[in-house]
Amino acid sequence: HQFVAVTEWSGGLYVSPTIAGSRPGSLVAGAWAAMMSLGEEGYLQNTSKIMEASKRLEEGVREIHELFVVGKPDMTIVAFGSKTLDIFEVNDLMSSKGWHLNALQRPNSIHICITLQHVPVVDGFLQDLREAVETVKANPGPITGGLAPIYGAAGKMPDRGMVNELLVSFMDSQY
Repeated sequence: HQFVAVTEWSGGLYVSPTIAGSRPGSLVAGAWAAMMSLGEEGYLQNTSKIMEASKRLEEGVREIHELFVVGKPDMTIVAFGSKTLDIFEVNDLMSSKGWHLNALQRPNSIHICITLQHVPVVDGFLQDLREAVETVKANPGPITGGLAPIYGAAGKMPDRGMVNELLVSFMDSQY
């Protein structure tokens, strides 16, 4: 009963198994320690690498004809959707390949927040994304065990209270 479930966020459905959501104090302390260790010059160097990787990833997504980039990514978050494929099925396939993306709604899309860990793997990510898109194109329909049906159904439910209950029930079954 400590779950946070938000059904009216412009980014889509959000559910977290903690009262603090995704902002626990340990992350703040870790960020401070990292900043002290890197210093301003190290921070600026890493930021430059991350921004370059974000732009490479955005350009790569734009080259996949079935996908579109949501908005104009100015920083390190790139969101993308599809008008021809179930993007949540693409997300399920990406998860099976070890990529952990966040599902969004309005429009249905997924996003990735580029960090320093992503800098050396952008090309591998784009290759896996192209393969996932081709697989969904060739085999439309929910992936067994994936979350696409939950996001797809929840996005169509007009009663957001029911969506909240669905999210909390899903979390209850996980923890």
